[in-house]
Amino acid sequence: MMTRQKENTTPLRGVWQTIAAGFDLTSKHLWLVILPVILDCFLWLGPRLSGRLLIEQFVGMLPADPTLADLNSQLLALAPRTNLFTSLSVPLAGIPALMVGVTPEKTPLTPQVIELNSVGLWLGLFLVLTLAGVLLTAVYFVLIARAVRSSSGVAKASGMDLWARIGRMWLNFLALGVLLLILGFILYVPLLPIALLLGVISPVFGALVVLLGPVILLWVIIYLFFAPHGLAMYGRSLYQAVSESLLLVRTHFASTLGLLLVVFIIRNLLGMVLLIADDGSWLTLASIMGHAFVMTSLTAATFIFYRDRHPLSLLEGQRQPHSTLEQSS
Repeated sequence: MMTRQKENTTPLRGVWQTIAAGFDLTSKHLWLVILPVILDCFLWLGPRLSGRLLIEQFVGMLPADPTLADLNSQLLALAPRTNLFTSLSVPLAGIPALMVGVTPEKTPLTPQVIELNSVGLWLGLFLVLTLAGVLLTAVYFVLIARAVRSSSGVAKASGMDLWARIGRMWLNFLALGVLLLILGFILYVPLLPIALLLGVISPVFGALVVLLGPVILLWVIIYLFFAPHGLAMYGRSLYQAVSESLLLVRTHFASTLGLLLVVFIIRNLLGMVLLIADDGSWLTLASIMGHAFVMTSLTAATFIFYRDRHPLSLLEGQRQPHSTLEQSS
C-alpha cells in the first residue's frame, strides 16, 4: 500500500501580491535604496567621462553620404551628453539608475567634464568601470537577499560570511556575463552568413534572420533570470544557480513571464516619466529617491518570487524522473 505525503497547500502569491510584498519589504528596510541613490547622484552631479571627441572623430571618418546626414547629426548632438561612468550601472541586472544613457543637459551644479581622446583609454576605462559595476551589483543583490531571508526568519550572515558571498557572487556574475557573450557569439556566427545570403534573395528574409538572434537571446535571458538570485540567496555555484533558474522558470513559466513583463513596463514607464519631468533643479533629487525606492522594491519582489517558488520547483524537478518511471512501468 502506497502512502502519499501531505503537500503544502498554501497558495502562492500572485504577481501583484509579490510586487506589493517587495514594496513592503523595502519600506521596512529603507537603507536598501542608499546604494542606488548614491550611484544616481554621482551620475547626476559627479564628474563625467565624455566620449565627444571620439564620436566626432568617428563621424569625420564616415563618407559624405546624404543618407547618413541625419544619423551623423544625431550622433554629434548626443556626443556632449555621453558619460562613461554610466557603465557602473550594468545593463539588465545592474544597480538601477535613472541617469543612465545620455546625461541631463541641465543640472543645478555644473559637473566637471573629462574629455577622452583615445579609443584604448576608453576601452580600458569601460572594462574597469564594468568590473566595478558588477561588484556593486553583487553588493546590492546580496544585501537585498539578506533582507528577504531575514524577513523569513532565517538568521543573518555574519560580516565575514557576507563579504565572502559578495566576492563569490562577483566572480560568478562575471562568469555568467562571459557565458552570455559566448552564447551570443556562437549564435551570430552562423546567423550572419545566412542573413547575408538570404539578403541577396530578399532583404526582408535577411532582416528576419538577423532579428532571430535577439529573440533567442531574450529567451535565454528569461530562463537565466533567477541565476543571480540563487547566487545571492543561497550561495549556489554558478552551475547550480543556472540549473535551478531553468527549472523554476519552466515550472512557473506563466507567472514568471507575468512578473518580468510588469517589472519591465514599470521600469521603463517610470524612467521615461521622471526624465521628461526633469527641469534641471534640485527637485531631480526627489525623482532619484523615488526611482531608487520603486526599482529596489521591484528587485526585492523578484527575490520574494524566487524564495516562494524555489522549493516547489526543486520538488517538481525531483518528481519528474519518478513520474516518468511510473508511466513506463
